[in-house]
Amino acid sequence: MKNFKIVFVSILAVGLKGAVMAQDCSYYSLSEGMVAAYQNQDAKGKVTSTNRSTCLNVSKVGNATIYQMKSDYTDAKNKNQTSREYKMRCEGGEFYVDMQSMLDPKSMEAFKGIEVSVDSKDLIFPSGLAAGQVLPDASITISAASGGVSLLNLVINITNRQVVGTETVTVPAGTFECVKITYDVETKMMFKIYATVTEYVNMGVGNVKTETFDKKGNLSGTTLLVELKQ
Repeated sequence: MKNFKIVFVSILAVGLKGAVMAQDCSYYSLSEGMVAAYQNQDAKGKVTSTNRSTCLNVSKVGNATIYQMKSDYTDAKNKNQTSREYKMRCEGGEFYVDMQSMLDPKSMEAFKGIEVSVDSKDLIFPSGLAAGQVLPDASITISAASGGVSLLNLVINITNRQVVGTETVTVPAGTFECVKITYDVETKMMFKIYATVTEYVNMGVGNVKTETFDKKGNLSGTTLLVELKQ
C-alpha cells in the first residue's frame, strides 16, 4: 500500500504537469520531446524514488489533442527501473488525466492470472487556474477476484480540490511563481487512509512541488521537480 501511494502521488505530479502544459488549453503548452524529472522524498527528506516523464508524441484526434507519455521509475539507489506508457488528452478547453495511468506497473504484476476490473473518473483541469476556483473530484476503483471470490477492492477518492492562492517556490530545477492547489485523498481497502495534498503549479512549467500530509497534518512525503528539458 505504501509503495502504491508513493507511485500514485508521483504520477499525479506528472499528470498535473501535462494538465498545465496542454497545447489546446489556453496558455498551457506541452511539446514532443519534453522531459520532466521528479524526486520523491519521505518526511525526513530522504530520497525514496524518482520518476522521469517524457512526452513521446503529440497528435490530433478529432477535436482532441492526445499526448503519448512515458514514465520511467527507479528506486532510491537508481535501480529496479520500471516503465510505462500512457495517454492524456486536451479537449474543449479542459485537460483530462486518466486515473488508470496512475497504476504502478510493478504493483499490477501481482494481479497476473486473476480477474481485475478498473473503474475510474478522470482528473480534470480547466484552461485557467485562479484563487478560489473549485476543481472536479476524481476517483479510481480496482477490484480483483479469482473463481468468483473477491480478493481485493481498492478505492481512491480525490475530493475538495481547490485553488487557494499563489506562492514562489524554489526546487532543484529552479525558482517558480506557482498556483497553490489543495485536495483530500481517501484510500479504502481493508481500512481507510486519509491524506491531504498541496501542489504548487507553474503555468509555463507544470507541477513544481507536491507535499502529502497525514490526517494529523504531519508531512509524510514530498515530490520535487529536479530537472526540466523543454
